[in-house]
Amino acid sequence: MLITSRSNPLIIETASLKEKKYRAKSSLFIFEGVKLFDEAVKKGVELVRVFATEKMTEYCKNSAFKGEIITVSNGVYEKLSNEKAPEGIICVAKYIDKSHNMNKIYNKEEFENSEKRVIILSSLRDPGNLGTIIRSASAFGVDEIIMSSDCADIYNPKTVRAAMGTLFSQSVSYVDNLSSTVREMNEGGYTTLAAVLDDKAKALNDVEISRKTAFIIGNEGHGIAPDVIESASGTVYIPMETGVESLNAAIAASVFMWQAYKG
Repeated sequence: MLITSRSNPLIIETASLKEKKYRAKSSLFIFEGVKLFDEAVKKGVELVRVFATEKMTEYCKNSAFKGEIITVSNGVYEKLSNEKAPEGIICVAKYIDKSHNMNKIYNKEEFENSEKRVIILSSLRDPGNLGTIIRSASAFGVDEIIMSSDCADIYNPKTVRAAMGTLFSQSVSYVDNLSSTVREMNEGGYTTLAAVLDDKAKALNDVEISRKTAFIIGNEGHGIAPDVIESASGTVYIPMETGVESLNAAIAASVFMWQAYKG
């Protein structure tokens, strides 16, 4: 099948998945590139269809993917693509329900019986930062990422791209009330530490870390929501040179996760 019209209904429908409201309505998301295509097939992501330029159609047909492959003209591909240097493959996939929960409700019993490594994100809005954190979480053995409901969308194309395939298997949950979840964690035996520089904050290298230590990372501009800070067990900061005010949220999260990983 070859599509050459940018106004083809299937192309219009697919292009709409760049917007969150259409992704949420259909429980579908898109991503592009050879590496992400290969990773999705390898990790068993349910691909609804794949669009490929004529140049890349043969690559897709020679892969382990046996689903629908639609060849599109270069002009049509440009309508679907977000990339400055597109590789010629765009995938439409179903939400990954087995590892992603869009509205999770936790209770303390779940945490009492768990030694999962957890990172907590409060109002993190930048999709690129979120994707980078997901990638670092996978690298540093984080079992679960817990996020407030106003965090960036994990299925935003920028998030998927920055996560570099780790999104396909990383456990992620959104919660409506993050401060309540943090309190449940505390009651379940976790120590929750908000990354805040206040009078009581401990330097990261002075903190005793176990598998049940969970760090909380905040919004790029405004930090962690006050009610979440209040619910946390304590506060912590990353020591750094004088004159440097703060780190990018994704870099800070990676430092905390590395510290927990190395024990």
